[in-house]
Amino acid sequence: MKKNIFHGIVFTLFVLTALFAAGCDKKDLPAETGNIEFVSLTVEQDTLPIMELTKVVADVIGENLTYTWKCDNELGIFEGSGSEVMFTICHGGKFKITCEVKDNANHQVSRDVYVNYVE
Repeated sequence: MKKNIFHGIVFTLFVLTALFAAGCDKKDLPAETGNIEFVSLTVEQDTLPIMELTKVVADVIGENLTYTWKCDNELGIFEGSGSEVMFTICHGGKFKITCEVKDNANHQVSRDVYVNYVE
């Protein structure tokens, strides 16, 4: 009788451990950004004369990504698309460039970088 109870307890512990381990799998954890990792956002030159172009590069890991580029000033101009664009603006100041990246499951990440334009 004691032997049967002992085996029942051991079996129950085994099953609970297996269920707990299966429930803690990393892929089951919620992730706001899905499988996207924003590694870096860099500018080739962070200080330059008005109307000079600078390359802006988003280093992002993920699949089926779309990139949206924005400047905190509506006069900012982006040339190109994807993870690498050229940027310029027609007057002096410090400007924030934002890159928003989405995957096809609508997970989103973004990062900012600043550029100074001098007259």
